[in-house]
Amino acid sequence: MLLKAKDITISAGARVLIESERIEIYEGDRIGLVGKNGTGKTTLLQTLAGMLTPETGIIERYGMIEYIPQLKEQESYKSGGEMTQQYIQRAFSKQAGILLADEPTTHLDIEHIEWVESVLQHWKGAYVIVSHDRAFLDRVCRTIWEIDNQKLNVFKGSYEQFSE
Repeated sequence: MLLKAKDITISAGARVLIESERIEIYEGDRIGLVGKNGTGKTTLLQTLAGMLTPETGIIERYGMIEYIPQLKEQESYKSGGEMTQQYIQRAFSKQAGILLADEPTTHLDIEHIEWVESVLQHWKGAYVIVSHDRAFLDRVCRTIWEIDNQKLNVFKGSYEQFSE
């Protein structure tokens, strides 16, 4: 086990985003995180990474976590795709136990999306990925977490199986 969260409530201001009795991440987990805009996907990743504190509950982390944000600090001479690649390369070089990636294929062309897929296929730890690219999720994830009505629902299988 790499991460365990018990009885957590995650809020944004006065609005509850997620209430969950248990969240667990194990070595080798390949998780896609989906939900409508504004349901708390980014906030959940930041909370699991330790950047934010849940309103209630306890999160136990067993090892290093690397977080790749959706909005990356821009260097004027690099494209958005180059910045995304730089963040992914930096995270990969650290070989953290858990990779939390928020929209890692943003600004990437097909060739670089395939490169990200290859990197993820060789990832030794676990990862949780937020992406609106459903085909990408289908290729790299074996479990889908869905945020719906303030709950985190867990589906074993690909994105395609989840959507059916």
